[in-house]
Amino acid sequence: MKNNLLVVMSGGTTSVINATLCGIVEEAKRSEKIDRIIAGFPGILGFNNDKMVDLTDLSEAQLSQLYYIPTSCFIGTTRIEKDYFEGVEKLTEQLEKYNVTYFINIGGNGTIKQSARISEVAPWLRIAAAPKTVDNDLGDKEFEKVYYTPGYPSCINYWKHKISIMNLENIGAHSHDKVLIAQTFGRETGFLVGAGKLINKEGNLPILLLLPEDQQEERSVVDKIENTLRRYDRAVVIMSEGYKIGKIGEVRDKSGQIMYGSSMSTNAQNLVNLCCTHGIQARSLVPAIDQRSDGIFCTRGDLKASYELGIFTVYNLVNGENKFLSSINCNNEFIGIPFAETEDYSRKMKPEWIEYGGFDVTSLYVDYMEALIDDPLYDFSIFESNL
Repeated sequence: MKNNLLVVMSGGTTSVINATLCGIVEEAKRSEKIDRIIAGFPGILGFNNDKMVDLTDLSEAQLSQLYYIPTSCFIGTTRIEKDYFEGVEKLTEQLEKYNVTYFINIGGNGTIKQSARISEVAPWLRIAAAPKTVDNDLGDKEFEKVYYTPGYPSCINYWKHKISIMNLENIGAHSHDKVLIAQTFGRETGFLVGAGKLINKEGNLPILLLLPEDQQEERSVVDKIENTLRRYDRAVVIMSEGYKIGKIGEVRDKSGQIMYGSSMSTNAQNLVNLCCTHGIQARSLVPAIDQRSDGIFCTRGDLKASYELGIFTVYNLVNGENKFLSSINCNNEFIGIPFAETEDYSRKMKPEWIEYGGFDVTSLYVDYMEALIDDPLYDFSIFESNL
């Protein structure tokens, strides 16, 4: 009987996600227990509709290229309804039809729940989840078992560069654009917002960080901006997409999550409007998908860890482990976490990382970020400025 490996991607993508896929394919090709490597395109929906990519015969040269390719373009990704697996006959038929013995699901919070559900409806399957989310909101609250998620370091590096450019732009054009506002990913978290501190470690730049973990009243936000303008005559504001300013006209995806990039407005635009009503000229930057997809800002460490995580996942799956989330722990070790222990794996920033009421993060969070982005593929430090 053939024993095939099915790989799918779920949810949002990252700039290093294919490094994980590359590791998975390379290790699967080395294993004598796996005959073919197939991927649903896109994701589980593609698999259920007989739309797949066979990865078994990828050459060494192709895998070397795949390692650096950003986004989920190679095998696709998808989002599904919460009750998608209530009728399980189609899925189990497909798994048996294609002789799938091993299954790896690459994704974030929802993907772990999805994987656990699949393991229930197909008990013969050996299944694992490989993490990816630039938001870094997947994992244990202590940051011990999941120290960070692949994709997050590169996204932090992206924002370090973008905020540097915004600061330089604000210096030059603040006679008319007093306030520049950028919106990062992060439904309820400020992990990416904190990148603003990387160019403002001395606290001498007019950079304000709006973290959902420290949600303030609109009046307090405006007061802080006005006080900053009185001192510096300019301000750069970095805010999470989930930092609430007015109403955005929420639109939700099939799983029930708010699609901030597809809603009627953005919190950044609402803040621009709020500034304007107080006589403050403001502009906003909302890069949306670019921040998770731009491969220029990948770090070597993020790519390498993502790749090795793929190798680890396959190796453990074919050697007896089952129903686990692959992870990088606080000791920089690869570990498998049983699905049963991941039920509450939505996390926020540690309290000691937040300067509550100060629109800022602490030096402890700077230490955390800098340890993860110390080896970028390209050096953009020339753009940093303390002018």
